[in-house]
Amino acid sequence: MGLWNWIVGNVAKGSDDAPNPDRTDQAPDSPSNGAAVATLEPPSDMDGSSAESPESPWWAPQGATLSEPPPVVRPDLSTEARALENSLVSQFDGHNLDLPPLPRVPERVLQHLHDPQCEFARVADDIAEDQVIAAAVLRMANSPLYRGVEKMTTLKPAISRLGANALRALMLNQSMRVVTAGGSEGDKVLAEIAWRRSLAGAAIMRGLSAFTSLNDDEAFLIGLLHDIGNVIVLREVRKQHRHVGYQIDIDTFEYLCSECHQEFGELIADAWSLPAKLKVIVTDHHTHPEPDDPLRTERLQVQLTDIICALLGYAPEAPYDLLATRAAIDLGLAEREDFTTFLSRLPGEVDETVMHL
Repeated sequence: MGLWNWIVGNVAKGSDDAPNPDRTDQAPDSPSNGAAVATLEPPSDMDGSSAESPESPWWAPQGATLSEPPPVVRPDLSTEARALENSLVSQFDGHNLDLPPLPRVPERVLQHLHDPQCEFARVADDIAEDQVIAAAVLRMANSPLYRGVEKMTTLKPAISRLGANALRALMLNQSMRVVTAGGSEGDKVLAEIAWRRSLAGAAIMRGLSAFTSLNDDEAFLIGLLHDIGNVIVLREVRKQHRHVGYQIDIDTFEYLCSECHQEFGELIADAWSLPAKLKVIVTDHHTHPEPDDPLRTERLQVQLTDIICALLGYAPEAPYDLLATRAAIDLGLAEREDFTTFLSRLPGEVDETVMHL
């Protein structure tokens, strides 16, 4: 059973497990109104490998038939969900839409990083003002992505290890975490799903860059932010919950995100002054690129990342045959033995990255 089905199943039936107050990666308590909320730790036997048979690796599960993403099917929406859908679509132009600002410390750090002569000592002083962000910097410097021989325990050497590109990605990473935080217990479950998917996407994109021409830190940032428009959907979901008490279900949330995230992503890209190349990808990354598209590799890599997220349970499951997908074929990965070796270790690496970031 994949992670996504496990999450949905737990939402349906609830959970009797008591939360551990010492755990930071645990789903919130059940809401007081009795609505069931999923915990987000997968069962212990879910390591990303297929449980069906040794001949069925996770990237080619039994019954796999899809070579490209299927059309989005509109679910049977409740009256409240239809009202929310209409409200979201009406705000595609940005009018009367409360866009989330960059948090203060990440904004200042990003301003420093725009300067090619940026002094990491000044950056460290700014980061030290926010204990949560400072802890995130140390965590990332010691994560599987960047850790070296010695463990980093202070900010300045940790920042030097990460470098400007990785630090920029981390500041935007923390900004996303801030703007997705809060809300009711049920909303926190949706936020955690979106948050973990963004981290998984970042880790997968960075790993795939070993087979393409993309810089690994740039790929990490694209993977992290390409679905940033989901933040707006989440904020509107919370707003409706506060006003009318309606708790959206996971399937409806996924549908609304799939329909709206590119339009809202463009608005956030403008508000946060994201690089022009990243904004273009955020705005349109589902259309299969033409051969002369200057961002063809980036778009194909994002599409392959989304497919992998679905196969690993960080998105709704779909029966993809990964090596037969257009993205894998067009990237020249379908028949590479080193790519299947990479795939065999990828689930553990992604899970570890999500847990540590």
